[in-house]
Amino acid sequence: MDFFYHESGLRLPKSVFLLPVFGAILMPRARLPIPIFEDDYLHLASDIAHEAAYVGMIQPIIDENFNSKNPLTLFTSGTLGRITDVIEIEDKRMIVNVTGVCRFDIEEEYESENGCRKATVGYERYLQDLQELDDVDFDRVRLLEALDSYFCKHDLTPNWDEINDATDARLIAALTMVCPFNSREKQALLEVPSIELQSEMITRLIEFANFEGVTPSLTRH
Repeated sequence: MDFFYHESGLRLPKSVFLLPVFGAILMPRARLPIPIFEDDYLHLASDIAHEAAYVGMIQPIIDENFNSKNPLTLFTSGTLGRITDVIEIEDKRMIVNVTGVCRFDIEEEYESENGCRKATVGYERYLQDLQELDDVDFDRVRLLEALDSYFCKHDLTPNWDEINDATDARLIAALTMVCPFNSREKQALLEVPSIELQSEMITRLIEFANFEGVTPSLTRH
């Protein structure tokens, strides 16, 4: 197997199994439990768990041209995640716990010997993911004020102690994953190489939602 070697000594696989999950993204250093219940994905998750410690989480493209009879078309960028746990909670249902490592671009997709989807990937565009970032150059006060207004508007009670204690990088990663953006907006956030640009995009999305009184969206109709 080929590997990408980072200057920090970290070794990342160039070939990874792909786990398509619609409407969800995984950011570096963040954790995400992924419920799996479809037969094809159950086999995929089982193969991944036994053959590798990593999986490439990626979104399928589901729009007006989507046809369930055809193989899922995937976005070209996703996130390499380390599998930390596979929990079988009942027959034909499991939860895969994954921790994000580094985003990637698909270079070539192919089918493995066991029928699972795999791809050769490149990490070069997202090397910032492999750096330890705590403080980020962004307007945290502005973001928190927008969040406060959004929580009040929707009668939500957040854990402000946890939010205030989070580092800049972890706060931005968490908001990117959990805020109710649509799949293409989540993908746009995923593909922004700079965390500073991610923070600006998230802030604008939430401010727009507060102003319009709608779910955060970059798309105006």
